[in-house]
Amino acid sequence: MEGMITLFHADSLGGPMSELKNVFEARNPDIKIYLSSGRSTELAGRILRGDICDIFAPSDPQVVKGLIGKRVNDREAAAWYISFSANELVIITHKGNPLRINRMSDLIRDDVVMARVSGASDLGTNRTIEFIQNALTEEGYPDLAQQIIGRAIQAGTVPEVLQAVQSGKANAGIVYLSAAVSISNEINIVRFPATVNLSNKIVNVITIPGTAKNVKAADNFIKLLLSVEGREILERTGQPPIVPPVVEGIVPFKIPME
Repeated sequence: MEGMITLFHADSLGGPMSELKNVFEARNPDIKIYLSSGRSTELAGRILRGDICDIFAPSDPQVVKGLIGKRVNDREAAAWYISFSANELVIITHKGNPLRINRMSDLIRDDVVMARVSGASDLGTNRTIEFIQNALTEEGYPDLAQQIIGRAIQAGTVPEVLQAVQSGKANAGIVYLSAAVSISNEINIVRFPATVNLSNKIVNVITIPGTAKNVKAADNFIKLLLSVEGREILERTGQPPIVPPVVEGIVPFKIPME
């Protein structure tokens, strides 16, 4: 194997993909991996416009399903995908949690400035809103949802929410657990029960688009991702692996299922 792998991934997968890139490149010095992160739906749009992409890892199976059956330069945009990890939404606060934010309803306090994802095409926007509504309903304060949503700083993307909290522009934010783990030495993480944190809906998937140029290297990267070592990286970076992985369609190589 040699050359370059171009890997499109959801912003929330930045942590594990960076670690997997380092491991893969160390073992395959003739290959360089180029990571391109962003909103899953926008990355899919780039594939449909013909941008070269060897591996695509969005944070929702529906994004890949939207590519299946479509053609780019006389090739299938996508034909299969593997669901490999889950995620969840959390609240992050300044280190030490000085404002003692432990429940969703704490975000209504006047001394709390919360940042949230707000991009129109970002999956995290509606997920954040649903997360807030779910948690407040369970806490017995459903009527607070619109107030908390409306007064939040609209930071755009997940990385921008992280930056808002790190810079002090906000003292709380709602992001994916995997994103929070990436700066865990700088913040506190407030987690919520599975009944409200959307972990049943936030599923990361991976595929090799029909426009891929380096299929052999892409195959081997995905095998690393699905290996025991890859699962350990996913766990450590806040992305609980799905074991065994869930396969949709016909994957053109043998994958580790143990």
